[in-house]
Amino acid sequence: MKGIDSISREPGRVEVMGYSGGSRGNARGSGGVCGTGHRAGRSAGSGRQAVKYNPSLDPRGPPLNILIVESAAKARTLERYLGSDWKVVATGGHVQTLPHSRKDHGKDAKKAYWANQPGQLPSPPWVWTDRGEDAVDKILEHADDDPVFWIATDPDREGEFIAWCLETLLRPHGPVHRVSFQEVTERAVKEAVEHPGEVDRGMVESALVRKFLDRLVGYRTSKLARAVIPGGSASMGRVQTPTLGFVVERELEREAHVPIPYFEVRARAETIDLKVRFHEPGDADVWRDDHDKAVPTRTFDEALAVEAEAAIRTAGRVRVTEVTRGQRVSRSRDPFSTDALLQAAGSRFGWSPKKTSALASMLYEAGHITYIRTDSTRLAASAQADARSVIEASFGEDHLGPKSPGGKAKVGAGPVQDAHEAIRPTDLTVAEAGVDDADARRLYRLVRAHTLASQMAPARYEKADIRAEAEGLERPLTGGISWRTFAGWEAAYAEFRKEPPTSPPEAALEAGAIWTLDPEEDEAANPRLIEDETQPPPRYRRHTLIKAMKDEGIGRPSTYARTVEKLEERSYVEIEEGALKPTERGHVLWSKAAPLYVDEETGNELFSSDFTARMEDRLDAVARSGADDDAPASAAETWEEWRDQIRQLHETARARKDSGLVTPRTMERLKRLLENMPEALVAENPESAADPKALSEEEARAWIDRLQEQGVKPAPTERQMDYIETMIEELEFSEEEAAGLIDKTSLAEIRTSTQASALIEELSTLRDERRPPSRKQVALIERLRTEAELTEAEAAALISEEDLSALTGGREGSASALIDALLERAGKAEKAGKQESRA
Repeated sequence: MKGIDSISREPGRVEVMGYSGGSRGNARGSGGVCGTGHRAGRSAGSGRQAVKYNPSLDPRGPPLNILIVESAAKARTLERYLGSDWKVVATGGHVQTLPHSRKDHGKDAKKAYWANQPGQLPSPPWVWTDRGEDAVDKILEHADDDPVFWIATDPDREGEFIAWCLETLLRPHGPVHRVSFQEVTERAVKEAVEHPGEVDRGMVESALVRKFLDRLVGYRTSKLARAVIPGGSASMGRVQTPTLGFVVERELEREAHVPIPYFEVRARAETIDLKVRFHEPGDADVWRDDHDKAVPTRTFDEALAVEAEAAIRTAGRVRVTEVTRGQRVSRSRDPFSTDALLQAAGSRFGWSPKKTSALASMLYEAGHITYIRTDSTRLAASAQADARSVIEASFGEDHLGPKSPGGKAKVGAGPVQDAHEAIRPTDLTVAEAGVDDADARRLYRLVRAHTLASQMAPARYEKADIRAEAEGLERPLTGGISWRTFAGWEAAYAEFRKEPPTSPPEAALEAGAIWTLDPEEDEAANPRLIEDETQPPPRYRRHTLIKAMKDEGIGRPSTYARTVEKLEERSYVEIEEGALKPTERGHVLWSKAAPLYVDEETGNELFSSDFTARMEDRLDAVARSGADDDAPASAAETWEEWRDQIRQLHETARARKDSGLVTPRTMERLKRLLENMPEALVAENPESAADPKALSEEEARAWIDRLQEQGVKPAPTERQMDYIETMIEELEFSEEEAAGLIDKTSLAEIRTSTQASALIEELSTLRDERRPPSRKQVALIERLRTEAELTEAEAAALISEEDLSALTGGREGSASALIDALLERAGKAEKAGKQESRA
C-alpha cells in the first residue's frame, strides 16, 4: 500500500517552502540535522515504533521530555500532572499547510492539485502556517538538552496529520513518540506515556486525501461560481455547498407553501384540555394538512365551529362518555456525540454551535469532560460502572437501567470516531465543573445529567384518553392526560426539564362524570374558537442544520460547527429571528452555480448530499486501512478516482454554462410541476409543455415560478414511489389498501409529492407497529421469564398484553418494554434476596 510513505520528506530536510532545514537560531543545527546532544540508544528508530525508554537504566540521567499539544489551555492543565523533567508546549493548531499565498508561495498557490505517480499520493510542497514556524522554533529551543518528544495532538484525523508533520520535523533532533488520550486527566496522560504508540498511517492518508479533494473542489468550482454570481468573490466547497442547499431548498419550500385555513374549538374542564372532533378520517369533508393527513379536530366549516363554540359555552360543562386507560414509558437517549451536544445546547439554551464548541473545548482542556469531537455514543466499562454507582447513591437502585455501554458507534464511521467514547464527564462524582464561566458550568451539568440518564431506567407514565359530550353539541370532544408514576432517567434531568404532573387530576376519570368548564382567564376564553392557517415549514436554525448534515452523512464532528460559521461569514445566509435565511448570493450560488455540476450520464451531482456522503464514507474507509496493507480502500486509488470524477464534473459544468441550456436539477423540478399543470396552461403553451428541454435555464425557472404561483404542486419523485412500493411489499399490503391510508383508491391517485410523503409517513408508522421482536429480544425475554418463574401469560401481563405473540420490536416496541419490566422485577428480587440473607 503506497500512501504517505511515498511522499518525499527527506530526513533532516523537511519540504517546506522558504525553509531549507535550518532555523532562525541554531536549535536545528546545520542543514536541519541535529549536530550535538543526541544520545544514541534512547530510541529504536523514527518514533513509529512503540518503544518504551526506561531512564532509570541510563547512567547519564533522565532526558528532557517535551510533550506537544495543540491548545495552550490544555498545556497548562497537563503541566500540573507532569514532573520537573517535562515541558509542555502548544503549537496553536496546524504547523504546516498547502501553499495559498501568491505573494509568498508563487505559482504553487494557484494550483488546484498536484500530479502524482500512479498508485501514489501527490507530493506537494508544504508551507508554514501563520504560527507554525514560531511553534516549532519554541519546541526546538531545547534541542541541545537532549529532548525526547511526545506528540499528544488531538485524537482525530486533523490531530494525526499535525502529529505526522511534527514527527517529520522533529525526528532529526531526538526520539519521537505518539501518545493519545481521550481525557485531560492525570491518570489518562500518564497511562498514555507509559504506552506510547505511533502515528496512524491510515488516519494521515485520509486527512491528506480530504485536504487534496477540498482544495480541488474549492479552487475549480469557486472560479466558475465567480463567473455566475455578479459582484464580489464567491466560493463553493465540498461540504459547505450541500449544506447551503439545505437552507435554500427549505426557503423554496416556504415560498411555495400555500396556507390551508382551518377552525378549531378548544375547551378546558377540570384542568383537562379538550377539542371538538368535527370529522372522522374517512369523511369526505375531513380537514387535511399540508401532507394530506386527516386532522379530525379541525374543520373548514366556520359555521360548524361557531355553533360548536356556542353550544359548549351555553352548556358550561361536559359529560365524560368514555375513558381509556393505559401506560407509556419514556426512555433516555444515548450519551452525547458531537452533533447531539450541539443540538441539545442549541435547543435548550439557544446557543450557537460556535459558542457550544468553545465552551466544550474549555471543559475538555481543563480536564472536566472527554474529547469533544466524536461520532460515538458508547461509554467505557469503567465510566458505565462509575455512572451506576452515582445513580444508585443519588436516586436509588430502582433507578438503574439495564447494563449497556450506551449507543453504538455510527456504522461506517472512521476509526477515530469509533475509538472515542461519547462526550462525558471525566469524573461523574463531580457535580459542578471548577471553571470560571457560568455557561461552561451549565454545559457541564447538562453533559453529566445526560450521561447519568443514559444509564437509568425508563420513566413511566399513566395516561387516560378522554371522550366527552356537551349538551346541544352533536360532535364529541376528545382529549388526554398523563402523569408520571416513576421518574427513572428524568430524575437526573430535573434541572433541564419541566416537572410533569405526578398524580392524576382531581376530576373523576370515569364515564358519566360531569366536568365544569374552568373559569376564563385574561385573554384566554373558555371555550375558545380558533381561526388560523397552516404555516410554512420552519427555517433551519444553526443546530437543526447540523442535524440535517448528520442525517445526510455529510461533514464530520470536527467540521459541523465551522461549516455553519462559513455560510454566515461568506454572506450566503443571514440570521432572521434566530433562524437561517439564505441571502440573494446564497440563492444564486445554489440555484445557478451548483446545478451546473451534474453529469446526466453517470448520475453524479457534485454538490448533492449523496455524492458528498459517499465521498465521506470512502475517506472513512481510507482511515480504517492504516493497519491493513491489503485493505481495499487505498488512499492513492481513492484520490485518483474522486479526482477524475470531480474533473469530469467540472468540464461538464463549464460546457453547460457556455451553452445556457437548462440544468438537470431545474429540468427535474419543472417536469414534476408540468405533470400537474392545469389544462388551460397546457393549451396556452403547448410547445413548452411538450418539450421543456428546449428551454433555457432562465426560461425554465420562469416557468417554475409561474406554476408555483398558480398553486401547482410537484408530482412525486421516483425515489418516493419506489420507497412506497418497497414498504407495501414489506407490509404485504395491496396497492388499494395502502392508498386507502390517505383516503385514495389507488396509487395512481397520488399526484403530488406531499401526498406521497403522507403515505410514506403512514406506512412507516404501520411498519414500526408490526415489526416483530428481534431474535435477541425473544431470547432475552425467554431467559428472564424463565428465571422469574413466570408463565408467558404472566410475563405479558406485566405490560398489559394478552400474550407474547402480540409483542412488537424496535426501540419503542412492547418487547423492549417487557424486557425493562422483567429486568426491574429481577433487580427487586435480587435485592429482596440479599436483605433476606442478611436477616
